[in-house]
Amino acid sequence: MKITTESLENHQLALTIEVDEERTQQAMRRVARRIAKQANIPGYRKGKAPYDVIVRRLGEDTIRAEAADALAQEVYREAVEQEGIDPYEAGVVDDVTLNPITFKFTISLHPTVSLGDYRNYRLEPPQVEVSQEDVQQRLEAIRKQHALIEPVDRPAALSDVVTIDLAGQTVDGAVFLEEDGVRIVLDAARTDPAPGFAEAIVGMKADEERAFTLTLSDDFPREELRGQEAEFTARLTQVYERILPALDDDLARTVGNFDSFEELEEHVRGQLQQAARGKADEEYVAQVMEATLDQAQVEYPPAMLEESLDETVKDLARALKQESRLSLEDYMRIQGMTMDQVREELKPQAAARLKRALVLGEIVHLEGIEVDEQEITAHIEAISAALGNRADEARASLDSDEARQALRSRVLGNKAVQRLVAIAKGEAEETERQGDGETEGQGDGETVGRGTGEMKETA
Repeated sequence: MKITTESLENHQLALTIEVDEERTQQAMRRVARRIAKQANIPGYRKGKAPYDVIVRRLGEDTIRAEAADALAQEVYREAVEQEGIDPYEAGVVDDVTLNPITFKFTISLHPTVSLGDYRNYRLEPPQVEVSQEDVQQRLEAIRKQHALIEPVDRPAALSDVVTIDLAGQTVDGAVFLEEDGVRIVLDAARTDPAPGFAEAIVGMKADEERAFTLTLSDDFPREELRGQEAEFTARLTQVYERILPALDDDLARTVGNFDSFEELEEHVRGQLQQAARGKADEEYVAQVMEATLDQAQVEYPPAMLEESLDETVKDLARALKQESRLSLEDYMRIQGMTMDQVREELKPQAAARLKRALVLGEIVHLEGIEVDEQEITAHIEAISAALGNRADEARASLDSDEARQALRSRVLGNKAVQRLVAIAKGEAEETERQGDGETEGQGDGETVGRGTGEMKETA
C-alpha cells in the first residue's frame, strides 16, 4: 500500500492511498464469491460459478468498484494509523480510481492553539471614584421619583405632567399609535414617541387640541417606521405641576429604612460605587480577553467553523423567539434572506466564538483548571432556587448528563477568564502544566467536538 500526504490550507490534510494489485485481486475474488452466492448464473448452482465467469459476466470494472468500496474503510484506518494522523472528524473521500485502486481523502485535523507569552501580560486594574456630582444627580432623580403632582390651570411647561389623548399616523395615513388618557412627563430629553414631542406639547391648555409633525427616532420600536415623518394629534385634558420634596430626613424616611438624609446619601454613594466598580470590572475583563485573543494564534478546519455556525444560528433562532416572537423562517422572509445568506452574515461571529472557545479551552488545559461534581451540583441548586416554584422542574432538567456537561463547560470557561484576570493583575500562581503555550485546542464547551477518525463519503 502506497501512502502520500499533503498539507492543505485551513488545517486539513490530503491523504492518497494506492492499494497494491495483490490485495486488490484478493478483494475482487471476495466480491466475486459473494456475488456467486447471491446471483443466478446460468449453468451454475449458487456459489459455484468460477471467478473468471463472474468477471466476464459483470465486467472487471464492476468487480473492481465493489472491491474498492469494500477496501475503503479498511485501508483508510491502516493509513491513518501508519502515518500517525489524528483526525478531528471522519475523513472525506474526494476521489476513487480503479486501476490501480487509489483513494484520495481530505482529513480535518485537530485545532492548534498558541497563546504566546500570555503569562507575562499585565494590565493595571482601573480605579473607580464616584464624585459628589454623581451622587447629587442620583439624589435629584430620587426627588423626581417621589414628587407630588397637583393639577394647575395654566399652559403646560417643561417638567410638567400632562394627561393627553394621543394619535399618530404615518404620512401615508397608517395609524401606529392611538391611546387615550396617557400621562406624560414633559422632559426635553425624551424621544418617545418622537424627539421634540415634549416641546410640541408645551403651551397647550386643558381641552386644547394640537396637530404636529415629527420624525420618529432611529430606535423606534417598530423598525420599519424608524426615521420616518409622522403626524401626531394630541388633545390635552389636564396639566399637573410637579412639586419636588426637599432633600431632607423626611425624604430619606420616605425612600426607605433610613433615619437621616446623610444615611440616604451614603447609601446612594455606595450603590453608585458598586455599579461603577461592576462596569469597570466588565471593561477590564473585556480588555484582558481582547489582548489574549489578539495574541493567540488559532488554526482549525472548516468543519469546526461549520459546527460553530450551527450553534450561532440556533442562538439567533432562540433570541428571535424570545425577543420578537419570530421564528427564524419568518425573520428570513422579512429580511429577504436565504439560510446561506444568514450563515454567511453570521460567519464572523461564529469564528470569533470558536476562537474564544479554543483559547479558553487552552487556558483550562495549561493552567490545570478543574471542576468537580460538587461544584456542578451547587450551581444547579443555585440556578434552580432562583426560579421559585419552578425550582424542581429546573433541577430535574439541569441534572441530566448533557445539561451537567454543558454547565461544566460553562463553569470551566468562567474559571479560565478569572485566571486570565488574575494573571493580568499579577496575582496568579505558577502551575506545573505551563509549557510553550502551544497544543491541540481543548475547547471550553462552545461546541468543540471530537471526531472518531473514521472515513466518510461525500453525498
